[in-house]
Amino acid sequence: MKTLVLGATGMTGQHAVRMLLDRGDIVTAFARTPSAVPGTGGPERHRLRVVQGEARDAASFERAVDGQDAVLSAFGPRSLKKDDIQEVFMKNLVAAMTKAGVKRLVNLSAWGAGDSLAGAALMVRIIRATILRHMFDDKDRGEVILLASGLDFVNVRPGRLTNAKARGGVKASLTGEGVKPVLARADLAAFMVEQTQSDAWVRKSPLIGY
Repeated sequence: MKTLVLGATGMTGQHAVRMLLDRGDIVTAFARTPSAVPGTGGPERHRLRVVQGEARDAASFERAVDGQDAVLSAFGPRSLKKDDIQEVFMKNLVAAMTKAGVKRLVNLSAWGAGDSLAGAALMVRIIRATILRHMFDDKDRGEVILLASGLDFVNVRPGRLTNAKARGGVKASLTGEGVKPVLARADLAAFMVEQTQSDAWVRKSPLIGY
């Protein structure tokens, strides 16, 4: 399987690249700074290709998406300032995938985005409305574009992320019922990798955690 990973230099993206290679995929890692993508010295190195691209460069998305079977996006903002980077990113990605006829997209969102805010814990709603307001507003605009697309997307909404070791036992729910809103990035990546081939959550936005 040929899989494009966006946000490949981030902590979740790095886990995803490694897991996809371990699965046997031919992986294309998309990064603004290709040299920042961790290399692999193992026998799988011939199955990893690194391409340069930026969220606001629509042409770079078209080049990267062409010929892929699936896209895994672990892209996320690195600033809390008011911006439209996630909206533009999603607009360019959906357009590129639609043009290339690539249907499967596993997208990293967040618990508290879109319609999941209504059922979120009070603290999440407070943080969403204050410290992370601009980031979530931008994410919400990007989700509108994604949800209106014709893609076979899985819009993954994890709770608070940690750098703890993977422990498995990830739970998913459309309402969040029975799911603790905390998750190790390694387990998040594993869930997202699984969704590139699973139809369990297609065109849905599962809330995930332990």
